[in-house]
Amino acid sequence: MIYTSFRLFPEEFDAVRGKVLGGPGSRRGEREVQRMNRQLSQQRRSIESHIAALEARGSGYSVEEIVFRYRADHGGLGLLHYMDVQIERRRQAERYGMEAALRHTRASLAAFIGLRAVRLADVNARFVREYEDFLLRRGVSHNTICYYMRNLKSVWRQAVDDGCVPAGVHPFEHVRSKPRKTVKRALDRLSLRRIHDAEFPANSRLEFARDLFLFSFFSRGMPFVDIIYLKKSSVGNGVISYRRRKTGQWLHVSLTPQLKALIRKYANESEYVFPVLQGTDGRDLHRQYRLALERVNRYLKRIALECGVSVPLTTYVARHSWATLARESGAPVAVISEGLGHTSEKTTQIYLKEFDRRIVDRVNAVVSKL
Repeated sequence: MIYTSFRLFPEEFDAVRGKVLGGPGSRRGEREVQRMNRQLSQQRRSIESHIAALEARGSGYSVEEIVFRYRADHGGLGLLHYMDVQIERRRQAERYGMEAALRHTRASLAAFIGLRAVRLADVNARFVREYEDFLLRRGVSHNTICYYMRNLKSVWRQAVDDGCVPAGVHPFEHVRSKPRKTVKRALDRLSLRRIHDAEFPANSRLEFARDLFLFSFFSRGMPFVDIIYLKKSSVGNGVISYRRRKTGQWLHVSLTPQLKALIRKYANESEYVFPVLQGTDGRDLHRQYRLALERVNRYLKRIALECGVSVPLTTYVARHSWATLARESGAPVAVISEGLGHTSEKTTQIYLKEFDRRIVDRVNAVVSKL
């Protein structure tokens, strides 16, 4: 709702003409009536200008969007309220991962803001800097701070697109939101063979975690989320065809004997290749996926101990291992990038940096023999 600052009796307002009534017998003086009508006209023009801007986009819009733009233009749209709107938008779009990311960021911001009333218009370079200092004082890691800042920046950009804040303001201009590179760990062939050959109780969670790890490796490093959501309808004519949930990119993986064996092993009555997800509610499916990821990573740590593998084992290690072994086999970076479904070879180079360093170290050892 958009309110005025006036309190009027019904008989004081002409709803057809949209004006406050004055004249003989009025409770208000002529100047007061003129002032009120002048302010109403200004409000009406402001609302009409926002409607015109939304019309110019050439797409649909709602009354809610008009109210948001008006409140932001007049300094009344709260930051946390706007974040709630964005969280709800992600939920309706079934982008549950981004919804969760914004919820985490909102909770962090709420702790920083406390009882203050912070509007979108209050988000400036000083606010962002103080928020960063707040996170540092709480002992939050650099990469987690970058995570929060990226999410807040995405909300700000959406506010600019919605017309809720001016486009020329850049509160994040001097904020470093690039995370520090973490060590990318990969397994050698011997470690992979140990995991492959290890015997676990039949139908146990350890066996299932190991098999999901191997499926990722054999499928050119298919991400865990795509494995869990992989449907039987995506498998046919000797190929697995799936769209990466992270990038939307289509990938096609030939069915190797190893992949066929794992698919047969976990044949089930559901629509999915692996019996993890149940039901149709998108949010609940995402919750099941997150629980499965945590559970499988927990069991992979036990598998690493039992197999004598020193690398901290997670589902992502399978992806890095495939990339590294592909490079060792002589595959060009461009081919590996295509296999992993990367949109840029720079991302693939991050995966292979440790491998490239080992090559340089071996060359240096040879050269250093004087």
